Amino acid sequence: MVPNDTDHTLENDMKTKDARIRLTDDEVRRFICDGVVVLQSDVDPSVNERIFEKIEWNNDREFNMGNNVLPRIPELQTVLDSPVVSGALASVLGDEYVLHPHRFMHASQPLAPEDRELILSGAENGPAMGARSSGSSYWHQDSQSPLSRARYHVPRLAMILYFPQDTPVERGPTRVIPGTHLQVRLEEENYAHAFVPKQIKAGTCMLIAFDIGHAGLSNMTDMSRYMFKFVFMRTRNPTAPSWDVGGGAWEAPGNHRGPYRHESAWRYIWNWMSANPQSYAPMSTQDIVSRVALFNDFGQGRRLDAIYDVAAAGQVAIPTVVLSLLKHAGLDREFSMRYRKDEEGRFIPQGDPNETRWNEGAFAVQDEAYCLGAMGPAAIDSLIELTTHDDAWICINAAFALGEIGDVAAVAIPALAVLLDHERHQVVRAALDAIACIGCNVRPALPAIEHILKTDNDRWQRVIARGWTGQNQVRFNALCALLNSDLTLGETEALLLHCLEDDNGYVPALALEMLTRSLGSQDSEDTLSRAGLSATIAFLKQHRFDDTLAAEYRVF
Repeated sequence: MVPNDTDHTLENDMKTKDARIRLTDDEVRRFICDGVVVLQSDVDPSVNERIFEKIEWNNDREFNMGNNVLPRIPELQTVLDSPVVSGALASVLGDEYVLHPHRFMHASQPLAPEDRELILSGAENGPAMGARSSGSSYWHQDSQSPLSRARYHVPRLAMILYFPQDTPVERGPTRVIPGTHLQVRLEEENYAHAFVPKQIKAGTCMLIAFDIGHAGLSNMTDMSRYMFKFVFMRTRNPTAPSWDVGGGAWEAPGNHRGPYRHESAWRYIWNWMSANPQSYAPMSTQDIVSRVALFNDFGQGRRLDAIYDVAAAGQVAIPTVVLSLLKHAGLDREFSMRYRKDEEGRFIPQGDPNETRWNEGAFAVQDEAYCLGAMGPAAIDSLIELTTHDDAWICINAAFALGEIGDVAAVAIPALAVLLDHERHQVVRAALDAIACIGCNVRPALPAIEHILKTDNDRWQRVIARGWTGQNQVRFNALCALLNSDLTLGETEALLLHCLEDDNGYVPALALEMLTRSLGSQDSEDTLSRAGLSATIAFLKQHRFDDTLAAEYRVF
């Protein structure tokens, strides 16, 4: 059975200041370690039944609605707004989290009867899936959709996987590998540690870290299995714990699912989420050098431990870490690794799989950048200097690290604004993400952001994946920077209304988020004008989804 240790009851609601049922200290600790918490949404069973009926009708007669699943099946919002689900998301991502424009329905279709005699442990990589299945049974870490952003160690993104029907293990639940959300890549030795729910009850949601290794599983029943994936984003850095707090200091949970122990990394993430200052521990020069030598090592556990051990050494380690980072200059790391498909359809990297470089999907930065970001304010001056380096990959890593330092790196915004004029869209995208992560003093970057959103760049028009260009992704990242910023709506309203006309739906989606979140505000500088409200409503009227002509809906 799905463990009931994450189930919440209505009594918990009384412990919160709002309707959200927050995670406990222990649940947050397990999320940090494992990257997965199982939730019972506790919505009325009729909601799950209606969602199942609608998606089954859609799957049998229409096409996968992709990003349009919410207007197609608006009952899904009831699940996402439920006190348990919204409380868990707020606990991990902060109260002002937002729903990412990308969402998807995964269908796992039944195997043919003659193919159902499988004996599966749950660790298999790529077991058979039924014809017309829209999910993958190969172990993978999700890419950004459709293009690339960084893989963060702290929770800036998370996903909800929702199951509208009972899903016993024979029906093929989604499985995850606890602890892999902090890894640069998955390895075969990870597979044996898979968590496979034995019995998922209708209405169950899995809250998972965005980068966790996961996969579908063979469906050996007569019923299709549906799972809805929703991505959520943090928009503010933590200023205090956002969960149901019982204690302050980090301690590893006794019952986490993963086999890994990364105490230094876990403690850092806990302190970051708690808004506690980084703690420092003295380390000799010899020890710093020996630990930095483990950076970017093939042993992922060793490198992760080394990142946060060295970060805890503080300022004394900065010169050694910077010198190590500069060794990666001049290697064209800002260009994506090439992949080939093997005979079973898996993507295999060409070249050294341990080489950290840009990836159009999701990219990990050098271990040195994670380390410098975790060091906090002491590293700011060195990182600002690195943003002027003539190697694009060094600039990308420096920008990432500044973003990880957060609001105290506000003094770096002018340097990051300079990078917004870089010829490579990869550098611009990384700089915009860093501005979003810092979130304050964004005003010096506003002219460059406005230029990006209003002016086409001929160098960025090549289609990279699924119809998206570099310019598309630059503009999406620019909206993320505005969404997370300290700018008032009075400063950005005209620009956001302009963004409603963008031909990439993700940009208007975030513009709408910013335009509508101000409704009801008492601050005149942060309230949508009458003209802005009229334009926003006109846009929504034009894009309203109507399923009236789906005649068979009338049976519901």
